[in-house]
Amino acid sequence: MNKASEDKKEDHAMSLTSECLIGEAIRSIDDVTVYRADHPIHGIVNVYLPDDALPPELAKSVKRRLYQNGLRMRSLSLLNLPLVTRALEVSQNPNEPYIVTKCLKYDLEELISNGVTIKPRRMFVILSQVLQAIINLAANGWEIDHIHPRQIKLVELHTGDISLTVIEGAGPRPALGGGELSDTITPQGDDKEDRAFAPTAKITQRIDETRTPKATTPAHTAHDDIGRTATLDESAQLKYAQKLLRTTQRNIYFLGNITYQLLFGRKYEPSDRVAAVNIRKLGRRWRKILDKALSRNLDYRYDTYETMLRGVRKSSSRNKRVAIASIPFLLLLVVIGSYLAYERYHEYKIMTSEAGQAIKSFLDIVNKTDDEFPELKKPEPASPRPDDQTILEPFEKIEPVDED
Repeated sequence: MNKASEDKKEDHAMSLTSECLIGEAIRSIDDVTVYRADHPIHGIVNVYLPDDALPPELAKSVKRRLYQNGLRMRSLSLLNLPLVTRALEVSQNPNEPYIVTKCLKYDLEELISNGVTIKPRRMFVILSQVLQAIINLAANGWEIDHIHPRQIKLVELHTGDISLTVIEGAGPRPALGGGELSDTITPQGDDKEDRAFAPTAKITQRIDETRTPKATTPAHTAHDDIGRTATLDESAQLKYAQKLLRTTQRNIYFLGNITYQLLFGRKYEPSDRVAAVNIRKLGRRWRKILDKALSRNLDYRYDTYETMLRGVRKSSSRNKRVAIASIPFLLLLVVIGSYLAYERYHEYKIMTSEAGQAIKSFLDIVNKTDDEFPELKKPEPASPRPDDQTILEPFEKIEPVDED
């Protein structure tokens, strides 16, 4: 990085605090650079700053957009919604905008890019938490236009809660395969700058700001005109409901595709036979959830986040019930195994003691049996009694001793 760039980073740091140390750039999102930084209060954080290399006119536009998104992030953060990333600090100066958020170790985009796979139980916990985060946003008047895998952050890979970061949904839609993007809808609203950085026009606005068009009918409108205006309002609401349904079902498809990639380490394609085989490897309830999320038939696909979340929780609770139901049987096996082990240990201690050894020897003698009896033989006849000549015969061979 050249010295001019370093000076600009220092200028940005000064707009934060003189003690905030800006580190390496992590990523760039539509002319906004995300830096790793050491904040004196919040510790290791992510800092969102305008790209240093932008020409003046474009930099002005990016700064305005970043500042507006910072204000909206602050408004969202005041709600303190569970599983939703909060802005720790936001610029009050439109000429030096920045957003500070907590630095989280992982995001799903990085895991997918590196081919990391996650076990089904953990993956469906992540999926349920993402759904809950989206529902929490909607319940407080905010909706999200499309899900990007980098928005889903993890502190730890195999444990802990997710954090849905709404300000990182910009850029091209994730290449999830399956031709799903051909029939997607565009974000609502006409502010292209807002759509460029925020993942949705609605995540940076309250739903009720654009739910229905404001009435423009003059006060002296005739009765027929009032009826026609009411009809137009109903038509607008119907179109909004249809658009919201399509947005929801498209997001559910994205979530299903992200889930598939993290389970099997490859992109989902509806025509891929391997994908069908992989999904069949899952348990029946997990398989049903993935089938409904990835279905090309919109009538079969989930139509609300709440319905999908109920399915995921039901599958998780069933697995827990099965595990709980098996506990008595496992305990019985443990008790039986412990008893048999104790009996063998008790027997071993007895047999290795002195008394035990004596008893063992006695029992070996008593219980010893020999099925082979020796063959009885007739006694040999007694040898004949020798006569005197036979007895004296050895002495006849002795030579007499000469006497000198």
